[in-house]
Amino acid sequence: SGPIKTFSYNVTMRDAPDDQMINIGVSQKGGHVVWMLNNRAVNENKFDMDKAKKAGRDYLEKHGYMNMEDTYYLKHDNTATINYAYRQNEVTIYPDLIKVKVALDTGEIVGIEAKTYLSNHTEREIPQPKISAEEARKRINERLELHGSGLAIIPTDYKKEKFCYEFKGKLNDNDFIVYINAETGEEEDILMIVNTPNGVLTM
Repeated sequence: SGPIKTFSYNVTMRDAPDDQMINIGVSQKGGHVVWMLNNRAVNENKFDMDKAKKAGRDYLEKHGYMNMEDTYYLKHDNTATINYAYRQNEVTIYPDLIKVKVALDTGEIVGIEAKTYLSNHTEREIPQPKISAEEARKRINERLELHGSGLAIIPTDYKKEKFCYEFKGKLNDNDFIVYINAETGEEEDILMIVNTPNGVLTM
């Protein structure tokens, strides 16, 4: 049940322990892997995050998911769950998101969650911004020390999308992302970036 109808499988690998299972959901339409989870034990941490991110990106490209950019990640029990967002014409499309779980002992992909991507992905007609980046910059706190900016499409609570300028910066030793609507100049969202020992998250 759910927005994407799936067939669910419990898979046992050859020569694997009896209690090691892989759970897979495959969409009834199109035969896409909607989610997969391999519950094998991961007892070592040999891969740094750059290698883990590359392993996830290589896996996605191998399975036809091109132009995916890593955004945030969380490390837990010697695995890293990495969020990848789609990029179209230098615009980050956050509604088209795939989560990939990488085992940090071998770099094996032990999990994927693609429901959000499969539900939302399409080639969009991205308009030209109606205000310039400089005009958008004037709409945010001038004390924010910028260290990055770009264009992005973000989801809303009402299942719609907003075309925005994305400004990344620091204020009072805290990292923030501010989204200014590229068509109206309105502030759409502010996220606080939290750097923890286990990953980079947003609040």
